[in-house]
Amino acid sequence: MNVLTFFNHAGGVGKSSSVRDIGFTLGQLGYRVLLIDADPQANLTDWLGVRAIERDGERREIELDDTLYPAVLGDDNEDLTLPEPIRVHGMDLIPGHLDVATIEPMLPGQLMGVLRLKEALKPLASRYDFVLIDPPPSLGQLSALAVIAADHVVVPVPASGKGLKGLQTANVMLSRFQKANPSLKLSLILVTQYNDTTNHSRESLSQMRAQFGHLAPISSPLTYRPALYPDSQLHGAPLPEFARRNPVSEEIMNVTRQLLDAIGVKPQGRPA
Repeated sequence: MNVLTFFNHAGGVGKSSSVRDIGFTLGQLGYRVLLIDADPQANLTDWLGVRAIERDGERREIELDDTLYPAVLGDDNEDLTLPEPIRVHGMDLIPGHLDVATIEPMLPGQLMGVLRLKEALKPLASRYDFVLIDPPPSLGQLSALAVIAADHVVVPVPASGKGLKGLQTANVMLSRFQKANPSLKLSLILVTQYNDTTNHSRESLSQMRAQFGHLAPISSPLTYRPALYPDSQLHGAPLPEFARRNPVSEEIMNVTRQLLDAIGVKPQGRPA
């Protein structure tokens, strides 16, 4: 089982949509995928079209106990385990919820607190090939929890000046997280929001490769599509499903295969 956290302390970089779309593509390639929405904003959950839980013919609102909360701050008299996930678009999902934010002030007081998600994932090793975690865009406890739980970190970075500055900070923070998890590896810099019609975007990508290419592989860019991404979010569908014939689907497939190569996993073929 490979655990990947998509981390960037800055918001609006394409993090949640990348988790959604790459997770879906891994599922299409035949892998067993679990997504964990560790962000109180719960964008990943919403953008997968999950607004409630339906089980045994009943429908109810998502509650805190449906999230990663029980695995991190559950009853100390019980084993700290993740709840049963939701099945959506060929993947399993531990949904997000606004009240996940309550973990932030409480986690520092817990014994081995930032390691609890990492421990909770261990029993799932035979159940999944990939776990993709979407933390909040911050440098707080939830982000630390998510990054330290990972084997690999993917940093989504817009092809812009803002993206370059954010990448510098993210790299500094990763070096600190590695003190708690020495095996943690920055495995891919994921280029997002690329616009090849502007000099700024092209020059930013060139600088990214020159300044940070020694840290990790840099992906081929995901093109900025200001209409398509919001439309897919509104419909609660991964882009490769929402716009199958659009070039974006091939871009996401290429990036997914680059990610597999970066972490040393031989890609499976497309399903029949």
